[in-house]
Amino acid sequence: MYIEKHIPNREKDEKLVLFLRRHWIILIIKWLVIIVIAFVPLALYLFLSYFEPEVLDNNIYYAFLFLLSSLYYLFTLLFFLNAFIDYYLDVWIVTDHRIINIEQRGLFNREIAEHTLERIQDVTAIQKGFWQTLFSYGDVHVQTAGEIQRFIFRQVNDPFNVVRIINEEIKKFQKNEEHELMEKIRPQNSME
Repeated sequence: MYIEKHIPNREKDEKLVLFLRRHWIILIIKWLVIIVIAFVPLALYLFLSYFEPEVLDNNIYYAFLFLLSSLYYLFTLLFFLNAFIDYYLDVWIVTDHRIINIEQRGLFNREIAEHTLERIQDVTAIQKGFWQTLFSYGDVHVQTAGEIQRFIFRQVNDPFNVVRIINEEIKKFQKNEEHELMEKIRPQNSME
């Protein structure tokens, strides 16, 4: 699988448990807002053609308005693509050893942080409001004992299930750690 092969700093025996992105409805809402904003120059053109047709008859004004609307659509397209890039590159990965938080902040700024499962102290899901309940998305807060004390998985699908899976992985990790510790202690005791 493509995603599993591209986990940052992947350990030899590490297995992918969850690969999370924001809920798809967030991207759709951003795109709908941008599409509505894209109709502003058309509305301005219709307004001018109905109330001020002489402005559009003047070649200089028409060329200037055409240039402004072209710049407007260029920036609208930029915001449209930036919304997709932000959606696509904000990733939260849960493996059987650690949690990785990859966030794209702007076009050329990326932040990657990770914590092992042993450092996680608390995992909480928050689902607020009508839309989050209807579409079953929300935030997952992961409290850790490290320098970055809280990871927030923003607007992920089914946050309560994500919390359940992370807690199960923490329990498995703790059992494996105890088992490995017991294996190390046994050979020392048998030698004495």
